[in-house]
Amino acid sequence: MSKSLSRSFVAVVLILLSTASFAGVSKKDIQALPPHYREWLTKEVNYIITEDEKEVFVKLTTDADRDKFIDRFWAIRNPDPDSPSNSYKDEIYKRIAHANEYFGHEDGSPGWMTDMGRIYITLGPPKETRKILNEANERPMEIWFYDNANGALPPFFYVMFFQRETSGPFRLYSPYMDGPEKLVSSYQAESGRTQAWRQLRSDLGNEVANITLSLIPDEPVDTTNAQPTLNSDVMLNTIKTLKDNPWTTGMLEQRRRLLEDVTHRVILSDEFLYVITIPLRDEQGDTNLHYLLRLKKPEDFALAQNADGKLYFAAEVTVRVSTPDKKLIFTQQRDLTRYLSQDQYDKVKNKLFGYEGVLPLPPGKYEVEFLLANKLKKTAFKATKEVVIPESPTTGVRLSDIVPFDQAESAPPGAGLPFQVANVKFTPGIGQDLTLVQGQPMQFLYQIWAPPADPKTYGNAQLHVEYAYGRMGLHDTKNLADDLDKKQFSPSGAMVNGKKIETADLTPGNYRLSVTVTDPLNHEKAFATQAFRVVTSEGTPPAWDMLDPQFADGVRTGSFDYERAQCYLSQGNTLEGATWLQRAYQKNPEDEDVRARLVDSFFAKQDFKQIAAVYSKSAITAKTGEQTILHIAESFDKLGQTNKSVEILEAAVTLKPQSGPLYLSLANYYQRLGNAQKAAEMEHKGRSLVHTPAETGS
Repeated sequence: MSKSLSRSFVAVVLILLSTASFAGVSKKDIQALPPHYREWLTKEVNYIITEDEKEVFVKLTTDADRDKFIDRFWAIRNPDPDSPSNSYKDEIYKRIAHANEYFGHEDGSPGWMTDMGRIYITLGPPKETRKILNEANERPMEIWFYDNANGALPPFFYVMFFQRETSGPFRLYSPYMDGPEKLVSSYQAESGRTQAWRQLRSDLGNEVANITLSLIPDEPVDTTNAQPTLNSDVMLNTIKTLKDNPWTTGMLEQRRRLLEDVTHRVILSDEFLYVITIPLRDEQGDTNLHYLLRLKKPEDFALAQNADGKLYFAAEVTVRVSTPDKKLIFTQQRDLTRYLSQDQYDKVKNKLFGYEGVLPLPPGKYEVEFLLANKLKKTAFKATKEVVIPESPTTGVRLSDIVPFDQAESAPPGAGLPFQVANVKFTPGIGQDLTLVQGQPMQFLYQIWAPPADPKTYGNAQLHVEYAYGRMGLHDTKNLADDLDKKQFSPSGAMVNGKKIETADLTPGNYRLSVTVTDPLNHEKAFATQAFRVVTSEGTPPAWDMLDPQFADGVRTGSFDYERAQCYLSQGNTLEGATWLQRAYQKNPEDEDVRARLVDSFFAKQDFKQIAAVYSKSAITAKTGEQTILHIAESFDKLGQTNKSVEILEAAVTLKPQSGPLYLSLANYYQRLGNAQKAAEMEHKGRSLVHTPAETGS
């Protein structure tokens, strides 16, 4: 947040946001604004400002407060608050300029007001475009393909525009409301939807013809009857209301809270924050990224007393997991506010504060951003790491990174705590800048990975381990060796091992440890290294770590399973993604996000029985997405239970009375059942609710 924004202004904005009505902003309210601010609201941010924010803005009475609001508006959306520039703001104005330059020339409309302008400003430039302009039988068309990272929309989708009139603008195409017949200019358009679709397929190919029925790739479509799906219209409506979508407002709320709590940014991890990450396999063979965030100075963490004299600390950890090209996969956020007894305080004072957590990451490459915020000191420490989770080897062995640890204690089987391996919980030491006082032992662990196998098949086979450590550049290397029974591997192919190296006779200086594991049967080797330093005094201060307070709930409620599923889906691995979605849903059938992703997954495979089974576990609620409802209704119809489809949609429209696609779908099923009167009634209601023109808000 800009340091020029006063606390009183922020407080006013928060009060207005919390009390904002949902009646909408009137044109009279907007016209009352000074011209500069009216243009900002209606032209520059019209497609990205939420209705709540808009209501707050029109209620501000001074230009100074409006300027502060605008500064804060952009600050909340800034992907890198510590940068002197705001890449999101720059991108929005770049999109507006592009829209005004390239769109709207057909009828002289401002480019930002056109359908193309609205989509471009809202979603940004498409990954691919295709223009169809000079076909004899088809109207001019343009198709945009999006590779999307917004959680409210499908990961891949098309947006289509077509020129309804010869000299008119390109309008947004709706598969259901327009249909293939609107795209054909020849006599075939008068022969009905099926003939029009066949004409499109003949002239433009299967891909374009199928896009006219569904804008969502791989969605099952009825090509026999050229019947468009309503899911595309749900998606188009989501795009038009994306600024107020719960996914969007949730992301904005996270950033808003961060700006409210943190006014100073200390970013450089190598100056203020230790970050240790290590991929480990659990007893089931699944990979998890264990991580430690630890401050480098005890004074960087603050404690306070409340009015009753109770000691407490207030911190927050946010971890964002993204693909290598920075598309967000999921976010973990943990509140670490706790009271301390006097005994607890005495144990932790003058120690380094640390936090241990686990990310359920399957094999792959990720970018992980860690943020540790201290609410009392108004400071935050951020670090970003490129993480690679390796696949299980198909031959030979592989080593994890080496993890120094301070202590180890037994843990309940299957607890799966951060830095727990088998039934032992390790408290990690500092991996970077590891400093040991002469005489303090160097304790470390590592995990060996092998192909999954029944441990009994190894017989008496062993692995040979060599440890070599010495000062770099000097010839004082010491060597140790161990032999490990391969039958210690778990069935999933994981074995943990560790070592203690005494330092009493080591000369102060910088050392490097090398671990080499050799399989004597095939002479294959695996390596890992660790640097450390031996000093005579003043080693690394002792630490106290807090474990993820929501770890047990994450396992119990399936949220970790859902996070793992999202990783697989981000990689395009729909089979594993569906498997983990099912596990998450079995643990918590009330989670609408999980149900939506699971239904989408089954629907793509046309597994209608599975969707019916999912519905049987939990009824539709006001939070159930329109697309999920449509998929459920269609699944029952495909199973020959059209009456059930009607029952589901009748319940749905009472919960979502403003949803045009739900009414249109209901009309279709009433028509199928022979109830023409109800079909006409629902059709009229649905069409009155579906609007395709871009709304300017002015």
